[in-house]
Amino acid sequence: MKIAEASVLLVTCIVLFSGHGVCSFPYDYSATMECLATPKRAQYGGGMIGFNQRTNGSTLSSELGVSNDGLHNTILSLRTIKLEKGNLYTFSAWVQISNGSESETVAVAFKASNGELVHGGETMAKQGCWSLLKGGIVAGFTGVVEILLMSKAMEIRVDNVSLWPFTAKEWRSHQDKSIDKVRKKKVSFKVTYANGTAADGALILILQTKSGFPFGCGMNHYIVTDEAYRQWFASRFKVTSFTNEMKWYSTEKTRGVENYTVADAMVNFAEQNGISIRGHNVFWDNRVMQPKWVKDLPPAELMKAATRRLNSVVSRYAGRLIGWDVMNENLHFRFFEDKLGENASSMFYSMAYHLDPSTTLFMNEYNTIENSKDHTATACKYKEELEKILSFPGNASLKAAIGLEGHFRDPKPNIAYMRSALDILGTMGLPIWLTEVDVGGGPDQAHNLEDILREGYSHPAVEGIIIFGGPIAAGFKCLTLANYDFEPTPVGEVVDKLINEWKSGRRQVRTDSRGMSAILLFHGDYRVEVSHPLLNSSMSINFKVTKETENITVLLQFDA
Repeated sequence: MKIAEASVLLVTCIVLFSGHGVCSFPYDYSATMECLATPKRAQYGGGMIGFNQRTNGSTLSSELGVSNDGLHNTILSLRTIKLEKGNLYTFSAWVQISNGSESETVAVAFKASNGELVHGGETMAKQGCWSLLKGGIVAGFTGVVEILLMSKAMEIRVDNVSLWPFTAKEWRSHQDKSIDKVRKKKVSFKVTYANGTAADGALILILQTKSGFPFGCGMNHYIVTDEAYRQWFASRFKVTSFTNEMKWYSTEKTRGVENYTVADAMVNFAEQNGISIRGHNVFWDNRVMQPKWVKDLPPAELMKAATRRLNSVVSRYAGRLIGWDVMNENLHFRFFEDKLGENASSMFYSMAYHLDPSTTLFMNEYNTIENSKDHTATACKYKEELEKILSFPGNASLKAAIGLEGHFRDPKPNIAYMRSALDILGTMGLPIWLTEVDVGGGPDQAHNLEDILREGYSHPAVEGIIIFGGPIAAGFKCLTLANYDFEPTPVGEVVDKLINEWKSGRRQVRTDSRGMSAILLFHGDYRVEVSHPLLNSSMSINFKVTKETENITVLLQFDA
């Protein structure tokens, strides 16, 4: 068969993000997290609560049932409603405080009849302006709950409250619609003969050669020596983070004696197999996780050792990584801040940026999306800390990203809360990655993992996901993806299913009487072969589908 010289034109239309219409509800990260003079309208018209545009203005906590519990000066009872088991509920309200400090946390909680509190979200409210409080709950039972606002402030003002229910089927439907909108693009093909007339009935074979969404897996030192592990990994994943091998306690166990042998071998394996690497990590703010010789260094010596560490590891892998966790878990811990001052994290980000300005620098934290009971690392506090780092002198041009570990341990993940946290962080306009996703064991482990991964993948602000799991032969006991024979476990089957579901694979279409055909394709790299039953010729091209392009038309012309 003759291979024709194809005249190919890839036409793209670039559409700028407008902040609206990118994702259908219930995703919403276009809503500002700034403090406003006037509250915006309630989502969904208020839904089950209906505190929406009250004619007599906002409601003071003193107008409703108010109490305190010794920890909160104000506990405001909004409404009592009935939850249905298995439903997901999104909550939002506009709040401000008065008669006290200039700013204070206001949280929403759902109180069951047995007194159990399920925390649903929080915000930092201020005096004189309105802040958006977002959250949610997945109902683990059918029954009545009391919706409470809780704060140390002496008085809370609230307006435009909304609570909206979704069945699991409705929630999945919105995820699927969002995936079609934010992970795919319509690609049109126009095929003509050499004289310019339409080629009716041309066969177009489409093969996706690379995914446009980084969906990867953690990797450990077993990859260096275990050939079965190497094959298992390389056949599935194109992005990774090393679980421990780049950390300071792994590369400099003895002061002044660096050993990158294992980390270098893992980097070489990844590069040979086209696997991108997120560096994890330069520093860890937890004292327990320092090399033994670092823990009790005086400040001047610590600064000297830390500077040498940063210069060594960042320079060694400069240009070879797609990102770095510069300071790990600096909301929960403050080893370096206690030793070197409040700007320690910001300073290290600045140093890393100037050493390797092209690499994305992550702030990496746990419990921001996975645990609504942990008030240390809420989305609002995460946002505040990252903004502090970016405001540090010299960091304005830093390529920053949001790293959310995702160590889920509850029997039923609060996916509604997870979405609200992603919405809040999405307002920063920075890439969000789920960086270390794993799920506690139990009969629902596989189902819970799928729920979490679907929620992350379908959210418009999320730009990458890494699972911290792997084969039992490599020591992965929490999230085991394969048994000793490297056959998939139930959670491994979920991962394999989603890898296949979230790619276009091999597709084929035929042109109509106009020589046209169109198809919805996942973002990624493609190879296309075009042939016609009436011609002894074919042609092939390569092209990309990216999130930045709105409309793609591929023009192809046979030379005979």
